[in-house]
Amino acid sequence: MSITNPMAASTAVKFYRSKDGGSTFKFAFVPEGDHISLHCLSHPPLLGRDPDPNKTHLFSSGKVCLVAGREPRTQARAEELARQWAEYFLEYRRTGITQS
Repeated sequence: MSITNPMAASTAVKFYRSKDGGSTFKFAFVPEGDHISLHCLSHPPLLGRDPDPNKTHLFSSGKVCLVAGREPRTQARAEELARQWAEYFLEYRRTGITQS
């Protein structure tokens, strides 16, 4: 499977609705060796916030930046991290405050 094609056959695609119910995200969960990478296929606009990956933890390819060596190894963990990232993204959009 290629990272450049996150829609390949073994990829799971799921939607996440934010806790406040106002935003929807679309994620692809891509098997990569011993872990699963997260790709955000759609998200709400940043409303003028800086899209820099150092702030959003989102690369221009749509891949969500995770700590090397701590990538999810199960689908359940990958989905949990996608939810956490989505809520972080919305908080950054709202406040402009980033996490390290």
